[in-house]
Amino acid sequence: GSIEYELSAVQLPVVIVLGNSRNEAVDAAVRVAMRSAGRTDVPPCKLAFNDYKGEDLILVKKLLPAAHDALSSMPKASYEVLCDLAGKLNVWSTVENLFQSRKIYDDVAAGRLTVHGAYCDVKTGKVQFLGEHPAQQDLLEQGPPLDVVRT
Repeated sequence: GSIEYELSAVQLPVVIVLGNSRNEAVDAAVRVAMRSAGRTDVPPCKLAFNDYKGEDLILVKKLLPAAHDALSSMPKASYEVLCDLAGKLNVWSTVENLFQSRKIYDDVAAGRLTVHGAYCDVKTGKVQFLGEHPAQQDLLEQGPPLDVVRT
């Protein structure tokens, strides 16, 4: 959407996908994943989402794959460690989604654009640059989905 539009208007050389710690939606997804795995050390939600439980929000549901992946790669990790890992995995998921764009895919494949991940620790303000997606070559070989034409 808007990234594609901007890249069409101005050829930027770099796109950075920035995730951050202490993200309540990621934290809620981790709580859901921990409960579904039978963990009993799940902290309560500190934020009220009005009349909704955090796990009922669409955004939290979209973050569940990153939370489940974090938990399966570190099943005994603390809640805080899982939240950080899920946040970083969500950065990679977002990069994968960007590669679904024909414009972004073509620009990366042609060397006109690089896409990098980064993660900000909001407590310290430090940003950790994660670099290009670890499976970028696979993403390039796979290519974006074929465009669907609706009639």
